[in-house]
Amino acid sequence: MRNLTGARVFGYTHGCRLNACETDAMTASVVSSIHGAHSADAGTADIIIVNTCTVTGRSGARCRKAVKGFRNRNPEALIIVTGCASEISPGDFQGVKNCIVIGNTEKASLPGMLSGKPVIVEKGLFPGFVSVSAKRTRSFLKIQDGCDNSCTYCIVPRARGASRSQPRETVLSQALELAALGKREICLVGVDLADYGKDLYSEEYRLSHLVRDLLKLGGFRVRLSSLEPNSLSVSTLERLCLPGVCRHFHIPLQSGSARVLSAMGRRYDRSDEERLLSAVHRLFPGASVGADIIAGFPGETEDEFAETLSLAESGLLSYLHVFPYSRRPGTPAAALKGLHTEVVTERANILRSRSELLRRRFRESMIGERGIILVEGRRHRNRRVGLTDNYIPVAAPPGAVEGELVEVTLGSSNICWDLR
Repeated sequence: MRNLTGARVFGYTHGCRLNACETDAMTASVVSSIHGAHSADAGTADIIIVNTCTVTGRSGARCRKAVKGFRNRNPEALIIVTGCASEISPGDFQGVKNCIVIGNTEKASLPGMLSGKPVIVEKGLFPGFVSVSAKRTRSFLKIQDGCDNSCTYCIVPRARGASRSQPRETVLSQALELAALGKREICLVGVDLADYGKDLYSEEYRLSHLVRDLLKLGGFRVRLSSLEPNSLSVSTLERLCLPGVCRHFHIPLQSGSARVLSAMGRRYDRSDEERLLSAVHRLFPGASVGADIIAGFPGETEDEFAETLSLAESGLLSYLHVFPYSRRPGTPAAALKGLHTEVVTERANILRSRSELLRRRFRESMIGERGIILVEGRRHRNRRVGLTDNYIPVAAPPGAVEGELVEVTLGSSNICWDLR
């Protein structure tokens, strides 16, 4: 391997917020180990780190396309392919010139691999240190990885391993560093966030306890990323009802049909979904509540699809994140007879159309309300954008500075209707 001292490093993320957190950490650690520099342009970088996703077949295809695109654009750069796609299908990236493929478990060892010098790998989960991206106003903080669920459609447990938690001391220390850097919002990320603490502390210290202790540090609000309903309970929501917790919940419900949920290997039914969603709205008035939905799971009938539509239209959800069912080889559902592609596509399109209506209705319901926005770097129609705690993008007042919290009154003229 050529001498990489002083190299320019570019990080690219495909997939979830957890991936984004890890990309930031890998890029920062590699830059530090080789005394290099961050690159904002893959075309001029010496090292390109591609953190991949394989949650759907389309995700894997996009990752392969991205790697080939980077190689064509920058023939001399060293490409590092890592993440879930490289863990599950490393052969997909064979034949790419000057390319190293590593799995998820090797991310922490990447700096030593490139610098040729031994690197002490921190105990606990990667990253065990704070990394701050200049591209993001809020900071992601990884507190959990892996999954113990056995959903019949999902490849993630094979890619990420068993559920594991970051020790609370590490999380609190990282949060203190972020607060000292002036971060006003910390987004907690993981594969099964609601499962936090089970492996380390049993029932003595779980997600709600960690959030409570984070908020005691002061200086920032806490946003929770996706919360799996298999691990989420009403009592957990009640303990999470604390000042400083953002009123934004994303819950991967996947279907509104009890039979389909059972076929998926989910450990709840429609009544459990409604109980959770109702509890969110009772405990967090004005909350934005989104859900992942899989359209066209094998065997899903018209009536069962209608049950999912009725859940979407129940008034309990603010938006949907729709996935057309994607067959993942090696999963139990891969052996089932799938629906016709046209049926799956049609159902996904119907759900996406409903999602746009839900999003607009929710935002309209918030007109006249006071809210606190975190001002971001992005702009919309020549004005900075800020995000409320309940996930509404708002044009910031003139003179607002990126990274500050500003109080606003939501109105039809400052809500950024066409932003998600």
